[in-house]
Amino acid sequence: MKLKAFLIAAILMSIISCKKSGSSGLTIKIVSISNAIVPVSGSTTITLNFTDDAGKPIDSIFMHKIRINQDSSQVQTVRDTLYLTPPSYPGNVKGQLQLNLDNTNYLASAATPPAFGNPPQNESDSLIIKFAAKDVANNASDTVTTGLIVVLR
Repeated sequence: MKLKAFLIAAILMSIISCKKSGSSGLTIKIVSISNAIVPVSGSTTITLNFTDDAGKPIDSIFMHKIRINQDSSQVQTVRDTLYLTPPSYPGNVKGQLQLNLDNTNYLASAATPPAFGNPPQNESDSLIIKFAAKDVANNASDTVTTGLIVVLR
């Protein structure tokens, strides 16, 4: 009985005292997405809140596009992993970043999208985008994911 009580107490203590593995104190969160449907030659603005316990400036933003169209395995994608450099700013514990992503340079995923219909029209890209941040001290944030974003082509 004493051994059982000791084991239960030890397990509870370890659970309470455990900290998330790999936690750096840098976190990001998606606050808003201006357009979930991005027109041809259009753009969307994604607003991220960040918190950095160390107060170090964010050095880069990692952006990974995942094309989820049904025929995405048959389409060659371009630049689906991007590293964005935010403007320089003094280190803050909390702040907000706005990423203005245009259709042509940042969002379009398929190199040559399949065409359908009569007259033929390029298929739109259906994307989910993942973001992570890294500060100047090489602390990495958690990864955040957008909902569905449709990029008209």
